[in-house]
Amino acid sequence: MTTIGQKLREAREEQRLSIDKVFEATRIRMQYLQALEEDDLSIMPSAVQARGYLRNYAEFLGLDVDKLLDE
Repeated sequence: MTTIGQKLREAREEQRLSIDKVFEATRIRMQYLQALEEDDLSIMPSAVQARGYLRNYAEFLGLDVDKLLDE
């Protein structure tokens, strides 16, 4: 089973985007982007912010946010 973080990373890599480019476009801190891709939400300030970062990152990549969040 593919995790949300793996799906984010795969979508980013398919679009040939670096984490730096995603940071520049979304303004989500690099450590949070990396944590999302590694499925490590322990460093997030709160669950609400983690969900917001996930939503912004997924929308930027063109992924179905609701489908990801349901998982």
